Amino acid sequence: MDEIAKAELKPGMVLGTDIVSQGQTIFPAGTAVDSSVIERLKPLDIANVMIKEESDLRFLERFQVFERQYTECLNRCKGAMLSFLGTKSRIRDDVLLEIYDDAYRAISTGSELLNFLYHMMTGEDELTYVQCLNSALLAGTFADWISMSEEDKRILILCGFYYDIGKWTLPYDILWKPDKLTDEEYRKVKAHPLIGYELVRYLDINEHVKNAIIMHHEKLDGSGYPYHMKGNNIDVFARYIAIIDTYIAMASARTYRHAFTPLQIIGSFEKNLERYDANLLLPLMKRIADAQIGNCVQLNDGSVWEVLLIHPNKCSRPILRNKRDEVLDLLKRSDLEIVKNV
Repeated sequence: MDEIAKAELKPGMVLGTDIVSQGQTIFPAGTAVDSSVIERLKPLDIANVMIKEESDLRFLERFQVFERQYTECLNRCKGAMLSFLGTKSRIRDDVLLEIYDDAYRAISTGSELLNFLYHMMTGEDELTYVQCLNSALLAGTFADWISMSEEDKRILILCGFYYDIGKWTLPYDILWKPDKLTDEEYRKVKAHPLIGYELVRYLDINEHVKNAIIMHHEKLDGSGYPYHMKGNNIDVFARYIAIIDTYIAMASARTYRHAFTPLQIIGSFEKNLERYDANLLLPLMKRIADAQIGNCVQLNDGSVWEVLLIHPNKCSRPILRNKRDEVLDLLKRSDLEIVKNV
């Protein structure tokens, strides 16, 4: 990404960050520059703008290959799950694992997966299906990072595909409502673990997968639902899925907000450690944070920095560096926050 003078903008360039004036977004990041964009920016009190270089992620052939493969696998995943809901017949494990393998084949590392998923442009009408596939992909990455056995990795991936199946029965206007849910709507949403469990209860599906379906909203401190279970009473695979579910939910863009960056998500985990199994979560947080080294982030003051180093005891507040080789330690700047990856 390059910073150039506003007067140097030319048609065909792509904006690298949001153009904001008086608190309003005039043009979002990713906008293709044309003569109308240039004319609208002329009177604004903006000296410089960030533009994407051809080397930026969405221009890379590797990302485009993944995007095509991902879309094909998403369609297969959607078809398999809709067939399951229609027939109530078990999906063969190998069908789901083949979808996972085919999607992951276009990825070289878990770090690359996190980066690619963050930059995927998915419409909200597909979010239910996207969450299913993304959870399975993230489950496989986490399993590799913590050196799970192949059998346990296989089970965790299947948990990723299945755990939120109960949500697929909920009305779309409730499931993705941008406003606050009514008490009755919230009651319906909170019933989805029980609904999902009833869908698979009598099928020949691994018991850990069934437990992940009914327990993935339980929290170690007893604050979860539907049974307010605590500690080791919660299946270990459900404890992993609780982490994955939180990550995926925050990493998904909505009409009313950007997707949260991996470091923002880690910050949320750091504030709520008592809800999760720290023995499982902390190693994953460290790996997620380390995967951000070298990525560029935008702060709430509009500046763009590269992630240079991760603090071991506060992963969400890294040391940053800009193009002028200036260094910024977010641990020492409570007024600054990471707002997006660029």
